[in-house]
Amino acid sequence: MSERTGKDRRQAFDLLGVIDTPPEKTFDDIVLVASVCCDTPIALVSLLDIERQWFRARIGLDLSETPIDWSVCRIEIDRGAFLSIPDLTVDPRTRDNPLVTHHPHLRFYAGAPLVMRSGAVIGRLCVMDTVARPDGLSEQQRLLLEALARQVADHLELRQIARTSEHLARLQAALLDIGDRIRRSRSVGEMTQSIAQIVGHALQTDRAGFGTVDAATETIEIEPDWTADGVASVAGRHRFEEFGRLRDGLAKGEMLVIHDVTTDPRTAADPSRMLAVGIAALVNVPVRDRGRTIAVFLVHAATPRRWTATELSFLHSVADRLEAGVSRHRLDQQQRSVNGEISHRLKNMLSMVQSIATQTLRDIPDRTPVAVFEQRLLALSTAHDALLKGQWIAADMASIILGVLAPFGFENRMRRTGPMVTLDASAAMSVSLVIHEMMTNACKYGALSNDTGRIDINWAIAGDGADATLTMTWEEQGGPPVKEPTRRGFGARLIRQGLIGTGGVTLRYHEAGLTAEFVVPLSALTQTGSDA
Repeated sequence: MSERTGKDRRQAFDLLGVIDTPPEKTFDDIVLVASVCCDTPIALVSLLDIERQWFRARIGLDLSETPIDWSVCRIEIDRGAFLSIPDLTVDPRTRDNPLVTHHPHLRFYAGAPLVMRSGAVIGRLCVMDTVARPDGLSEQQRLLLEALARQVADHLELRQIARTSEHLARLQAALLDIGDRIRRSRSVGEMTQSIAQIVGHALQTDRAGFGTVDAATETIEIEPDWTADGVASVAGRHRFEEFGRLRDGLAKGEMLVIHDVTTDPRTAADPSRMLAVGIAALVNVPVRDRGRTIAVFLVHAATPRRWTATELSFLHSVADRLEAGVSRHRLDQQQRSVNGEISHRLKNMLSMVQSIATQTLRDIPDRTPVAVFEQRLLALSTAHDALLKGQWIAADMASIILGVLAPFGFENRMRRTGPMVTLDASAAMSVSLVIHEMMTNACKYGALSNDTGRIDINWAIAGDGADATLTMTWEEQGGPPVKEPTRRGFGARLIRQGLIGTGGVTLRYHEAGLTAEFVVPLSALTQTGSDA
């Protein structure tokens, strides 16, 4: 077995995810048919791992696996050809095999290769007997065994396709959930803890967490992490160098991927510290801010694990969302600090105005207008506090839409075009809610529920002055066929209320996808500027 083909076989097994899985009726039926048609007491689906052969299905043999050195199936396996040995006791390749010299005293062997579409040969469908067969199988029996072997390979790949599809759907659902958690989180700690839990469950791993790093990425401060049952937390401060060469590339924003800490050159010299805390495989995903690594999202597995390209892409998307979320929370914190200082200063100024007014107007006999004036000053101060504490300020429509769309992670499948339109606080909130509901529906049922759909969002201004209107069109293409829902929940009612809650909405359900048109007087939004 060459190193190259052994590696191809290992990669094929990683994709199939079939080793050590429970019996399945399909494969049990195939070995039964093979045994009957070839008139042999033993038939096996033998998969050749690196150190052992494992029987996906078997009949007539009580062993579930053997060491790879005992495997007859591995002989000339790289050729991918049919193998027949009429008498195992006289063939120099098998005469000393423990399965030949001892129980069950095998004598005859015939095996058809299991060839994947990638070209990797992962094992054989074989039949065996305890008596020699000088003439081997008949031509018809051989053709049948080869046909059954192709059925085994096809079933393995169909199983892998179904498994991958289910896994991908789970990861896509997790990304939607993560986007929702980021929007609803009130702090970085709350956000990272909830995301860690979502990722841990989605990847079915043992630990997930988030840690901030120092400027030189020499230490990491891991916040309270998510762990599977029975797995200890690693929250606290750690030095990267204590666990191997883990910070290589992190400062540059490169993902660190280790499938097995005992064999990876970055950790193999002394994996004991990692193994002691249940880390046998890991992924460290850098979280960046202004071109600098500020944190790491980490995922740990307690046993060696081959992280797939799909899983790594998922973790990269998680890191992208974390970067946006962390940045938003930091900006919010800075804004709250600035707003607090402004509020404090303005309150002092209003207090001074009130004091001056009180002193100036103290000799006026009629105190009624003075009280009204003071109440208006108080109302002004209260309104100012509410404005500063609010999340929405005047912003252009493109930024509002982009801010809502970004956490969903479908930027490359969406197009936004339209002129600069500045929304006031109320309009910005209303538009954002409508766009959010449209995106949620598109991800669940529409163009973003598959891998090919796209969405165009266009807005334009018609008319001048007080008669000017803004029309926003939402058009989905390439998704599954849609039809008008029979039940309308809160989200549907919100969409039909329009951009400012006064209607002006037309929904069309086409085979090609949903088209929605929102029309609103421009004066109800705010002022317009030059084209963007």
